Amino acid sequence: MENSDDRATSDRILKEGDMSYDRPRLYYVHEKKRIITDLTESQQLLETSDYLLDRARQLGLPFHSDAELVITEVPGPNGRKDFGYYFVDHQQRLLFWVHDYDLSEIFFNVKGVTARDHMKQAVITQYWMHIGLYPNRRELKADDYEELRNILIGAIADAATSQTPLAPFDLDSMVRMLDLVEKLEGSIGKKNPYGVWVIARFATEFSSSRFINFSGQPFARLDAGKRHLEELKQMWVDQIVHYPSWQKYIAKLTSDWARFTIFSTVLLTTDVGLLAAPTLGGGGGFMTAAMASVYLSIFFSVASILTSIQLTNRVSGKEYSSATSTSALLTRTSKSVFGTDSLAIMYSLPYAFLVWGIFLFVLGISLLVFSSTNRAMLASLAPLYFLLFVCSIWPSISGRGAFEMFEKSWWRRSLIRGKSVHAAEV
Repeated sequence: MENSDDRATSDRILKEGDMSYDRPRLYYVHEKKRIITDLTESQQLLETSDYLLDRARQLGLPFHSDAELVITEVPGPNGRKDFGYYFVDHQQRLLFWVHDYDLSEIFFNVKGVTARDHMKQAVITQYWMHIGLYPNRRELKADDYEELRNILIGAIADAATSQTPLAPFDLDSMVRMLDLVEKLEGSIGKKNPYGVWVIARFATEFSSSRFINFSGQPFARLDAGKRHLEELKQMWVDQIVHYPSWQKYIAKLTSDWARFTIFSTVLLTTDVGLLAAPTLGGGGGFMTAAMASVYLSIFFSVASILTSIQLTNRVSGKEYSSATSTSALLTRTSKSVFGTDSLAIMYSLPYAFLVWGIFLFVLGISLLVFSSTNRAMLASLAPLYFLLFVCSIWPSISGRGAFEMFEKSWWRRSLIRGKSVHAAEV
């Protein structure tokens, strides 16, 4: 990557293995010019890199001994290949360019980014991604180690004391991360590519979280939100998923679906047992309606079991296995006819089918009981039936504004007003 009068290629190009384990590859380092590339040498590459370095000097940009140029190949117009690049300033932990660059490309779909210091956080995230891609030949810096350690300690405290922590990992994961980071203390000041990669990987996630949650901004997301649709909106903001919350949400759903499967199985067994009752086949309008209700209850019970099994299998699949795949799923769902509402409805189907199955079973039992011509028995059962019905629905309506509606009703206000007038007359 030098001019023709430089030394032989084998002397001036150093090969280093990339420590990014998910995409292992070779990259090339030019120590004198401080250039990193994954491309093989060509005249066009040499000319492009020289132009970029000269342009940086002309603009007075900080290309000092602790800065470097990364150049690679990117898709260009009309399907042809072009060169892409960025400069890295390790002293300020920043990336910069010698041409105009649209920073919105690195905003991770976050909307409303207007403050310069907020934009800077996005650039810092890219900086740590760069370190993670090229960790070789770098020392583990004491400042980087200490900063990440303090970030982890603060995030652990937040996760332990807050109902809605904004850290990108759950509490147990961060405790293990802190233990791993502290084991790297002995590598400070040494060239340890593994340790550098670990620091960079963790720092990327926390820097990205700070940017996504508008950390340090006047309108920071201090609380993610306020049940299936509301929870989805809480965890998926600006097409970005908060994965620790998503994992807890899916674990809760899976537990609920397992319980619904058990309840539906019990209900199904009870329905089948009721169909064997001799009185149910006695004919007549009430008996026919009772039998129809029990059959429908069986259908809903089976539907609840089937949807629970399918949903449990689905959430354990690949599209729920990472933050990226989950975000892609939610983005795809949001573009459908019903948006994310369809996902919320789908998740609630096992419960809805179970409730309808129970309702139809109770209806069938009621029709069977009240088809009796024994009036004395009906008179004794009706009040108890009504009392049990009210007590059964009480937990559902007690927290949904029923009593507030009573307090605000016109006859309640009239009653209070009448008492006040009476008291005044006395």
